[in-house]
Amino acid sequence: MATYNGEKFLEEQLASIFNQTHPNLEVVVCDDISTDRTIDILQQYALTHNLKYTVNRERLGVVQNFSNAISMASGDYVALADQDDVWLPTKIENSLQKLLLLEKQSSPLTPALVFTDLQVVDEQLQPLYPSYWEFMKLNPSNWYLNRILVENVMTGCTALMNKPLLEIALPIPNQALMHDTWLLLTAASFGKVSFLQERTVLYRQHPQNVVGARQSSLKNKFQSALSKISRNNFSLLGAEIEQAAVFYNRYSSKLNYFPEKKNVLKAFISLQKVNFFRRKFLILKFSFFGSSFKKALNVLARA
Repeated sequence: MATYNGEKFLEEQLASIFNQTHPNLEVVVCDDISTDRTIDILQQYALTHNLKYTVNRERLGVVQNFSNAISMASGDYVALADQDDVWLPTKIENSLQKLLLLEKQSSPLTPALVFTDLQVVDEQLQPLYPSYWEFMKLNPSNWYLNRILVENVMTGCTALMNKPLLEIALPIPNQALMHDTWLLLTAASFGKVSFLQERTVLYRQHPQNVVGARQSSLKNKFQSALSKISRNNFSLLGAEIEQAAVFYNRYSSKLNYFPEKKNVLKAFISLQKVNFFRRKFLILKFSFFGSSFKKALNVLARA
């Protein structure tokens, strides 16, 4: 878990984590120099539960904060948690069963990742939308490399991963759009990915999620999510291509064993350099599209 000024909902989230039906849990928290009671709450839980925490020496931001927390985990399997949600009791148990099945089908040494749907709720945990995927028009089956280069279909707080994946993915670079995007890219390139239709998290919406969010808490809550999973304007693909280039450069040698994935990355990175007609051709050939027809049409029309 990565925390920053999360006192309002942190205790409820921690209680839901320690109330999981899977009993053998270690909770690792990195705090990004909170100025509220967050650190006091973590200290209290560290005395009574299997929780360890650290406070960063300087503010790192969400991606590097999560990267640090993941690196501190000692378990064979690692889940990510936001500070303001609520986990449903069987979240870890059911995700772990799915992940173990992936390993059985391949090998425990194969990088593997599982993610799930969420239920969107308000500040008091009252239902707003039964399915985050449906609300955001996301198709979880689009976890393949060509698709996630332009649209991340995984919400990080639902992810469960094995250590072989993390040994490859860490450290997460600053150029990563988000920590969950980088982890899914790594899993899709070098390992196995699967998902559960089950909603395992109450995804809490509240004004504090986004500064100045008052007009429509739900609309503003998803502002940050939309920025990373709904980038339909081709002019905004610069950050995605930069991320892909960093990924390609880091794993160039390893990608030699996955030539199809390497070709997909090379084609995507080339989009900024080729001419108008070549861009259209590559987008169509490699299906660099989001989940919905509208998202796909926007990318193609603006390329």
